[in-house]
Amino acid sequence: MKKLVLLALIGVSIVSCSKEKPVKDYLILSGKIDNFKKRDITLTGFNFDKKIKFDKKTGSFKDTVRINKNGYYTLKTNKKIVNLYLSDTVNTGIVFDYKKPEIINFEGSNSNINNYFVKKRKTWTEHITNANQFFSFEEEEFLEKLEAYKDALTELSISNNLPTDFLKSEVKNIDYEYLRNLSNYEKFHSILTGNDNFKTSEDYPDAFENFNFSNGDDYVNSFSYRAMLNEELKRIAQEKNKEGEDYYLTYLETVQTEVNDTLAKNDLLHKSAVNSITFTDNLKEFYNKFKAYSTNKKHKEEISKSYNLLKTTAKGQPAPKFFDFENYNGGTTSLDDLLNKGKYLYIDVWATWCGFCKKEIPLLKRLEEEYHGKNIEFVSISVDAKQAHDKWKQTIEDREMTGIQLFSGKKQDDLEWAQKFLIKGLPKFIIIDPQGNIVNPNAPAPSQGEKLISLFDELGV
Repeated sequence: MKKLVLLALIGVSIVSCSKEKPVKDYLILSGKIDNFKKRDITLTGFNFDKKIKFDKKTGSFKDTVRINKNGYYTLKTNKKIVNLYLSDTVNTGIVFDYKKPEIINFEGSNSNINNYFVKKRKTWTEHITNANQFFSFEEEEFLEKLEAYKDALTELSISNNLPTDFLKSEVKNIDYEYLRNLSNYEKFHSILTGNDNFKTSEDYPDAFENFNFSNGDDYVNSFSYRAMLNEELKRIAQEKNKEGEDYYLTYLETVQTEVNDTLAKNDLLHKSAVNSITFTDNLKEFYNKFKAYSTNKKHKEEISKSYNLLKTTAKGQPAPKFFDFENYNGGTTSLDDLLNKGKYLYIDVWATWCGFCKKEIPLLKRLEEEYHGKNIEFVSISVDAKQAHDKWKQTIEDREMTGIQLFSGKKQDDLEWAQKFLIKGLPKFIIIDPQGNIVNPNAPAPSQGEKLISLFDELGV
């Protein structure tokens, strides 16, 4: 009988253990926003992005959020943002009026940090007021105001009884913001004053003196650090890159040699490769170097998918076909219709909402005039959504666009033909030979003048 009782108790014990509550691995982010009329808001952080539904009837939101790391986040509410510090299991509440975002109430154990962020934004307004005006100041006045702003932020952070670990990180953030403003001054002042020859004095502080290219913690926690590092790497790559060389390859090589921290290096390589692999002139070499430099398995898998897709539209490959795009002059046109003319095709992929596309139109028209009657056809393919059909026609009329004008009726991300080129930005120019093979999937734009003309000459156009 005693054995039976003992077994029963053991059974109860096993059942009890199996019903233990799981460890909490999330936080609840909730809040109320008065006078806000959108359907959703967005929470962003370092390599983190999450849309949160907003209930317009109740003026509130509530969502379960899983974050990979405690740290700095931003809640984007249309044109206004709220800076937040989030911990992985600490529920956080926010209440404010969209028309008066300077007054915010926070709930949760990180409230002191989040209230500090509100005061920090006010300090910017009090000392800087307007960024354009700030960078327009002459050097001496700019440096005085920048020092005063940094001192005010440092004093604010120390006086707010912030947690020790956060305070250490925040003091670094303040310093990196100061250094980033220093490094931006010459470029921004030149643009704002219209003085193309502006240079800072010999005594101007060097923002990159003793700059650490390999600090993983700062890379994650400081936007200013990441921005400075990326800009400096681009500058170094541009200096290294010789005329005619592939800049995108040079940038990968620069990250490899200059950055030792694994997290920062992998992230920089990945962020570059996501777009650059579309634009590089040396697809296979670019891919092989990325694979050799990156140690992140997930990143490698993602870039491998892009590479395998782009191989099908690389130089020398048969061009993917499109069918029955509406022709502005009437009827529909397919790629085969154009190839039947036995000419090279210079294809401009554009959209009516694209400002850079519109800047190329006058140059494209001039190019068409120069090559009229020669062994080449100029084709413009709109990747506007179906709803923009009238705007497409009106743009052609207003800008007196020439050449063959086609309307796909789909955005590039929804258009199978465009997806095969993995188009990352507009305008996109493609050259196809009379046999239907791709000559260049990243052809020079009309604004690249000599480079494009030299290519045409090589082809014997």
